[in-house]
Amino acid sequence: MKYRALSLAAAVATALTIPAHTFAADSGTESTDSYSQRLALSQRIKKLRALRKKLPVPVPAGLFGIYAFPEKGQGVAGINYQHFEFEGLLQGSDSVTAETVVTTTPNRFFGGAGQPPTLRVVPNSAKADVAFPFANFALNDQFALVALAPLIRKQTVLETFQGASGTTSLGTNTVTSEGLGDIKFGAIYKAFTSDMHGVVIDAVLSAPTGSITEEDNNLTPANTIVKTRLGYGMQLGSGTWDAILGVSYWGKKKDLGWGAQYLATIPLEERNSEGWRYANKHEGTAWLSYSWKPTFVTSVRMRAETQGSIKGIDPNIYGPGLGGDPDNYGGDKVELSLGANWMYSMGHNISLEFSKPIYQDRNGVQADHDYSLMLSWRNGFF
Repeated sequence: MKYRALSLAAAVATALTIPAHTFAADSGTESTDSYSQRLALSQRIKKLRALRKKLPVPVPAGLFGIYAFPEKGQGVAGINYQHFEFEGLLQGSDSVTAETVVTTTPNRFFGGAGQPPTLRVVPNSAKADVAFPFANFALNDQFALVALAPLIRKQTVLETFQGASGTTSLGTNTVTSEGLGDIKFGAIYKAFTSDMHGVVIDAVLSAPTGSITEEDNNLTPANTIVKTRLGYGMQLGSGTWDAILGVSYWGKKKDLGWGAQYLATIPLEERNSEGWRYANKHEGTAWLSYSWKPTFVTSVRMRAETQGSIKGIDPNIYGPGLGGDPDNYGGDKVELSLGANWMYSMGHNISLEFSKPIYQDRNGVQADHDYSLMLSWRNGFF
């Protein structure tokens, strides 16, 4: 009976919106197991069996808004953590050296006071960490509310080259930004659910709560330290109200699970308070998962994204730095991810996913995305 309970509970221990609830376990000694306890456990198993038919095999950790619980009052709360690493430089889909960039890539501000003809400050490496508490709560058998609040820390190592030309390096300087990002909240609608298939629609708003005026000390080509506004990618938010709209499909057969999702992030304002906005972003992903045993599931996932360059310009982001040019943002990317989902105890589970780009074609010149790591800890109630 314990094995059956674990099997049923594991079916609901899924990423972002798929937890399992802690319930009283059989003590293992017949002398303390009353008839009422056995009856309650039997009723719980029946409820889990019915719930399992409406949920997929646990999905990868990096997915958002796949489905919601079927009954009013059910939900999940937890914390997601994401880590991103960047190393080197890309021009389109080709790797380039810092020396090549600072001698060949035009500085869009050339002609202004003290502005050289080419870029002189480029990223050597970068990393970002995002931790966001999240919650999902079912209003009824079709609608659920979802909300999350990201806490962000970004760090970039910049290399500065001397003067207006040449390849003499003045060394590196590390800039940092950290704080609250853009809070997201919205609804999940279950458009269709059967024992083997489900279709879910996501409608989420992203509020401009993240700062877009972050500053730090920068090493200039004149070998001076000046506090300036950081590049667009180092800001903590978009500065605009954005809509995140998506549709997801999942399917399952015995221990095998599969699915696909499309998400669009669309700014709802022409410009933010500093005069710019991100372009529309479109993402598509497909995955396959397998349940090796009641508490352990592995997955493989492919994800693709496309996004235009930044629209507008912040007059306070200025100078011969790569991150100051709005044309050096967006582009195309395809990633391959491997994941695992482990329910280490009743009602508590951890999901881990490692992602590596297998194709990139970026706009302008950008830092090369090396890898990403996603970790999710979830606790459910139903």
